[in-house]
Amino acid sequence: MSEVALTFGIMVLGGFFHGLVGFGFPMIATPLLSLLGSVQQAVLTTLLPTLSVNASSMLARKVDFNFLGRFWPLGGAIILGSWSGTQLLVQHESDFYKLLLALMIVLYLYQSKLKFNLNALIVRHFFPSMLFFGLLSGLVSGLVNVMIPVLIIYVLELKLEKNKAIILLNFCFFSSKVTQVVTFSWLGVFTLQTLFLGIPLAGVAVGALLLGKRFSGKIDTALYEKILKITLWLMAGMLLLQYADIV
Repeated sequence: MSEVALTFGIMVLGGFFHGLVGFGFPMIATPLLSLLGSVQQAVLTTLLPTLSVNASSMLARKVDFNFLGRFWPLGGAIILGSWSGTQLLVQHESDFYKLLLALMIVLYLYQSKLKFNLNALIVRHFFPSMLFFGLLSGLVSGLVNVMIPVLIIYVLELKLEKNKAIILLNFCFFSSKVTQVVTFSWLGVFTLQTLFLGIPLAGVAVGALLLGKRFSGKIDTALYEKILKITLWLMAGMLLLQYADIV
């Protein structure tokens, strides 16, 4: 199978998963594409599709701008972190990022087993906690395009209603992706060719997203999550093996 066909297939898989659960496109697409090449190329390939998927997810839900307005420091910190991480990715390209990406996947998979109780701390230090989690998740997003393992810790500890949590997550993803596009463009990496190549991929990803939404609630969630976790473990293992071969 050609690399182009595999890339379109990855867009379908990532978009469908995002449609089912409301988030997660880059977490699926980035490690799979990284197995085909470098992390930087994987991030570039997924930029426009991720931006389109996040925008579609936000538009499909009733956005409470008063609610999002409370989190402007989080968005600002994510922008700063994503800008810094993207510059590091471009100026210091390294296969070490495959190791970091694998570790982010493992962190996500162990999320439910980690016993955090940060709610009181986050509520008491609302502004500093936004800056901390925003900077950290933005930095990781800029480096490896996967911010959900860090960001979901913060969002879960806020104990938000599900719809608001998904809106906040997609707002954060969108802020990070816009920053990456601007930074890559400023550094001369995101070109018109990248844009034109990304348009059909974005179309496929959004189509898969809409399809996933139609199946949301109709698929056996437990079985789907089991398959997803096995897939993510395999991706993390393959990334670690690639990194070990290089080292």
